[in-house]
Amino acid sequence: MTVVTPLTARTPGSSRRPRVPPAIIRGSEALPALHVVDEIPGDLGVVLWRSVRNVLLWAHTPPERRGMLFDEGAAAARAAELGRVQPDAELVAPLSVIVALLEAPERVEVQRLVNACRRIAAWAEGRGALGTALEYTQAAALVRPDSAGLAFAVGRLARRRAEYDRAESWYMRAIVQGRQAGDWRSYSLAFSGIGNMYVRRGNFRLARKAFVRSLRAALRHHLRDVCAMAYHDLFACETDTGGGLEASELAAKAFRAYGPRNPRVSRLAYDVAYHWSHLACFGPAARIARALVPHFDAPAEKALVLGLLARSTGGDGDREGFLQAASELESLVAANQEREGFAAALLGLSYGAASISDSEVAVRSATLALEIATERNEGRIRLLAEEALEAARAAQHTSEEALPDSEITRGLADSFVRALTRLPVAAG
Repeated sequence: MTVVTPLTARTPGSSRRPRVPPAIIRGSEALPALHVVDEIPGDLGVVLWRSVRNVLLWAHTPPERRGMLFDEGAAAARAAELGRVQPDAELVAPLSVIVALLEAPERVEVQRLVNACRRIAAWAEGRGALGTALEYTQAAALVRPDSAGLAFAVGRLARRRAEYDRAESWYMRAIVQGRQAGDWRSYSLAFSGIGNMYVRRGNFRLARKAFVRSLRAALRHHLRDVCAMAYHDLFACETDTGGGLEASELAAKAFRAYGPRNPRVSRLAYDVAYHWSHLACFGPAARIARALVPHFDAPAEKALVLGLLARSTGGDGDREGFLQAASELESLVAANQEREGFAAALLGLSYGAASISDSEVAVRSATLALEIATERNEGRIRLLAEEALEAARAAQHTSEEALPDSEITRGLADSFVRALTRLPVAAG
């Protein structure tokens, strides 16, 4: 039997119709959905755990057997439990849908149940409870197993949690389902997602193939925003493999495709400034990084921006700017248990500290970056952190060859700063 992989999935014009591949629905936890009680404290966590288990049981049961799933008093008991717990207002309506599921499992509206799971997932993701968000999004995808969009959403959250095998399995489903259903947005986005997963693993050859597939599908089906994301992904991949001006040209294409009013411009601006900081183009990178700070509030994103600001200000010799960025980043890391993005941010801090000969901060931040990267299986960041730690302990700092000044770099820096001053800042 041929194994369908994301990069060998059926292409237009081929005759075979690939089977939808199975997905991984559990990680290393002892019981399904235990992430929920780990992340959500107290009785609310228990209610959310039981609720997602109810949905999973319903999804895995054949339709003709669903009517007898739950005890006669289950719905009343859950309603009483919700009355005692008094959940956040955003949770009342979706949890009421699951109460209705307990009362009449044979009559539940599938789309209503999917929407309830997605609303709980959005609530959890907004609070940094990514494991809970993953479990509820996956529950929604199991309730609607034909949805490429839901499969992609599960893959995205699994990738964010560094559950790469699980993420890959769901992206593969999204690719095959998207092709079969003509859902070209989910199809293209799934290639983008799996490409970014390969980047985190350090496999840039496969990443670039995935991004090219994403771009081709988006161009063919006139998905301008997805085209912009694909150019953005290809830019990032090019920078990771040593691209200079070629990478900046891809960034310019992405900027034009997004348009200056698109909120995603802030993420592209971060990636461009990050690339320039690696090429010792510190002044323009610091200029963009300062403009970026108000635009990110989530801990993972805020950390990455502060790490970039620390690296670029340190490289530019701005000790005061470096110390302020370093202080904010270290406070953020100490205050948050969820460690997404922290390894890369601390690596930037280590580089910036080395640039101003602050070996104590350079060693401390590289050590913690290595610990987090190892824990999260971020192979590329782990290798870089090992090198940074060795250099910091030896009090060595290697100067990098600066990116040549050009019309592209000057124009991009001006364009990004102008766009960022006009975009709304983060609500938090």
